[in-house]
Amino acid sequence: MKKKVTYFFEGEVPFDTIETKIGFRVKKGLYSGKSSYQKIHIFDLYFYGKTLFLDRVLQTAEKDEFIYHEMLCQAPLFVHSSPRRVLIVGGGDGGSLEEVLKHISVQEAWMVEIDKKVVDISRKYLPSISKNAFQDKRAHLIYGDGKEFITKREDFFDVVILDLSDPGGPARNLISQKFYDSVKRSLHKNGIVSIQLGSLTTQPGLITLIKRRLQKVFRFVQIRGAVVPSYQAGLYSFMMASDFNFLKVSQSVLEKKFKNAKKMNLKYWSPEIHEASAVLPLYLKQELK
Repeated sequence: MKKKVTYFFEGEVPFDTIETKIGFRVKKGLYSGKSSYQKIHIFDLYFYGKTLFLDRVLQTAEKDEFIYHEMLCQAPLFVHSSPRRVLIVGGGDGGSLEEVLKHISVQEAWMVEIDKKVVDISRKYLPSISKNAFQDKRAHLIYGDGKEFITKREDFFDVVILDLSDPGGPARNLISQKFYDSVKRSLHKNGIVSIQLGSLTTQPGLITLIKRRLQKVFRFVQIRGAVVPSYQAGLYSFMMASDFNFLKVSQSVLEKKFKNAKKMNLKYWSPEIHEASAVLPLYLKQELK
């Protein structure tokens, strides 16, 4: 008897321009339910392993989550001279928290997630992503609105990481210029914000919108790209912004810090990748103008 083949197709992705449905071959369904904010699915996929979907849009997969989380977190943490206080908004799977806590300079890491159920489900079905991050004494897990939380902190954080879902669900209010103003106020003088922007292949309009808003708030803004295979079948984007000119941090400085951080066992980010990822194809540079 022929074995049945099952695919799970992603739902509508906000700001998607190519209107292509991506299907993932399912080995086994592990969880399906709803929270107060969104639909939650966990599948064991044939290629990507255990994978989290929110409102039918893929959020993270065991196979390649390290690319996404290292690009989002390690870039600002290595560029900053000595990050001590870090805020993560979103990041319910715990991957960003795990990356942040690899740095011994980090004394406190806050993670503000609006949907407790996403954290609970991720800890149960995706423990390989967060590892022991939630048990770390430096970690402060807060369930609530990141927008409200950040407005109550001024001149407090060294790095803010916005690990948000696409702006169609709970994160829809977290791409406004007003919110980015609040982020800036929450940062120390040389603080850096790091943001996942979306797919350069399918969401260039979203990336351009966020870039323009950040440029009105911060002096220095830069986009980097990386191929995260499970995300929208193409080049994914990350952005850093600050009033500190992080663009002038030399490769030799990054290489020295990287050499002293071998115990982190990073699998993707390196000083070479950091430099190369800032080089975008000409057509994308023109499109993002």
